[in-house]
Amino acid sequence: MRPRFSPTQERGLIVLVAIGIIASGLALFLPSLVHRAVIEVAPIELSRVRVLRPTFLDSPPKVDINSAGIEELEKLPGIGPSKAANIVEYRKAHGPFRSLDDLVNVSGIGEGIIDKISDLVTCGE
Repeated sequence: MRPRFSPTQERGLIVLVAIGIIASGLALFLPSLVHRAVIEVAPIELSRVRVLRPTFLDSPPKVDINSAGIEELEKLPGIGPSKAANIVEYRKAHGPFRSLDDLVNVSGIGEGIIDKISDLVTCGE
């Protein structure tokens, strides 16, 4: 009786089967390691039509620079107590910010800080 596979072929098959077993185990295990965003659907009114808009729970709520107090503004990167106070004072003197770019007019705030906080703030939109 002749063997079906040569010893080299048998070793190759064993390696392939082992790789398949390992790969299938990783396919079951790896997706649990990947962080997935949790999505909450919140209804909004749009011309008498209800539309479901996804809200990502993993992202922190944006800080409204037109209503935030000093303590809330201090939590933003690059904004300390004095810059937060400058933002509030500027807002009191000149009214609400129309866009994030208006922050350049505040003493001590430049383009670098605006770039750092642009994803974390809103102007009451």
